[in-house]
Amino acid sequence: MQKKVWIGLEGMEFYARHGVYEEEQKIGGKYIVDVWVHTNTQKAEQNDELDGTVNYVQIYTAVQKNMQEPVKLIERLARKIIDDIRLFVVKEDTIRVKIRKLNPPLGYKVEASVVEMED
Repeated sequence: MQKKVWIGLEGMEFYARHGVYEEEQKIGGKYIVDVWVHTNTQKAEQNDELDGTVNYVQIYTAVQKNMQEPVKLIERLARKIIDDIRLFVVKEDTIRVKIRKLNPPLGYKVEASVVEMED
């Protein structure tokens, strides 16, 4: 039986222009993104080589690319990030993305709107 572990990056901060409303697209806002990949790291544990695990730089690059391409909904953003990460992980891996849009423009005090998606 293959042993799987969750690995990933938490707290990636970005300033981006995602949003349904014109003001959000114009002014932008702060986002925090967490990404985890549930993968088999047995080869990396034994051989101490990067090719037996997920490369953190690739994760960050996939998130950064998508944060620079404005979309209306953070649900769409999460899907695009998962789709890009899926290109370099094995198909059996599970990917989880959490996106927090800080201080969403709702007219009242809300710390963040959040989407967490797993595929």
